Amino acid sequence: MRHRVALVIAVSLLLGALVVQPASSAVVIKAVSCSSCAFNYKWKPSITSVVHGTKVTWKAVTGSHTVTSISKNWSKNVTLSSGGTTSFTFKTAGTYRFRCTFHSSYNATTKKCTGMCGKVVVS
Repeated sequence: MRHRVALVIAVSLLLGALVVQPASSAVVIKAVSCSSCAFNYKWKPSITSVVHGTKVTWKAVTGSHTVTSISKNWSKNVTLSSGGTTSFTFKTAGTYRFRCTFHSSYNATTKKCTGMCGKVVVS
């Protein structure tokens, strides 16, 4: 009987470890000042990895910024005042690039973004 109870407990623990964790309810990417950065601002973090279904929120901690999609697999173009937020729930795996149009430059030919640029990698 003890062996059976121990086996049930062991199997329960093992199955609990194998359960896929749900997507985070929210990940926050902050627009912060940076005196050593191009355009004096940056996204923090500039690159984040999430699982599909995760809601990502951008917050303008200081200054006014845009959250503007660069890649064609999504559409976002929102202007944030200091303290403002915007969100997007990523439902499909992929790499989603974005930038602040006020504090970055983007070359559509080379697809190079300089300054306040970032990406969300969704698995």
